[in-house]
Amino acid sequence: VSNGNLLAILNRHYQDLTCLCFTDDSSHFLSGAKDCLALVWNLYSVLQAEPSQIPDPRHVWSRHSLPITDLYCGFGGPLARAATASLDQTAKLWEISSGDLLLSVLFDVGIMAVTLDLSEYHMFCGGMDGSIFQVDLCAWPVQRDRAFQTERENGKVFKGHRNQVTCLSVSTDGSLLLSGSHDETVRLWDIQSKQCLKTMNHKGPITNAFIVLAPANMFNPDGKPSVPLPKFSKHLHGTESTDEQGSEGVTLRLGLHQQDSGESYLEKAEKMYSQMYSTREKNLVGDQEHLTIQVSELEEEVSTLRKINKNLFDFSARIITKPAK
Repeated sequence: VSNGNLLAILNRHYQDLTCLCFTDDSSHFLSGAKDCLALVWNLYSVLQAEPSQIPDPRHVWSRHSLPITDLYCGFGGPLARAATASLDQTAKLWEISSGDLLLSVLFDVGIMAVTLDLSEYHMFCGGMDGSIFQVDLCAWPVQRDRAFQTERENGKVFKGHRNQVTCLSVSTDGSLLLSGSHDETVRLWDIQSKQCLKTMNHKGPITNAFIVLAPANMFNPDGKPSVPLPKFSKHLHGTESTDEQGSEGVTLRLGLHQQDSGESYLEKAEKMYSQMYSTREKNLVGDQEHLTIQVSELEEEVSTLRKINKNLFDFSARIITKPAK
């Protein structure tokens, strides 16, 4: 991203890709496609591979029988669990480290979206018919293959969407669920009561919606991106013309013996992070100054109101206590 170079092209799926996601530590990424396969890739292996070679994925998950529609990766880096959703009416939970299948849940409809809450106690699955199902991952007895019967588990279904659910996102505290659908609405749900708290209408089908933590300078009117990003290259690094400016690749320095004068990828990343954090600190300082000015203005206004109130009280007291003639 820092220089726009194309570093690798991975050709291992047989049909169109439908979803991609990184683990939280960026050590691995997962890809799902219409060929019913979900692949787990080691980022380091992909970057270290020769341009002429296609690197092998760490795991190939081939237990789905119809196209994969969505992926979600939990917390824990390479030890995390990942969820996959498919048109074969199942959602599956996997372990990234071993590649084992931990859980498979069968539904009445094809599943279009899947997510987990932060504590990974619940898995939420969005169906083709607009229903959203809540699966308890810690329910007893523990079974690897489970069927979700809507009639029997009526208290674990969010009902409101009139068309297929395309995306799901859970808030950090695990109390709210955000969902988007082809019925042109985004809905915010209370997970405990399964009630819809808010509906936002759009002018077309929703393709993606998710909850994020607000950045520090979000409400700053002068906030602008401070790190300019170049255009992404269309060709693999090393195959394009050499006279193109800024075409250096990623340098992974594994020791101090290399006397290369160019900056390594890690040094560039560190510089970018320092720029971003310095901007954030400036914004925070600016916010504090703004708050101080606001507080002083409010204090002046309060003192003025107190004077007016006292004058009114004295005036009223004089009229009330004035002896009648």
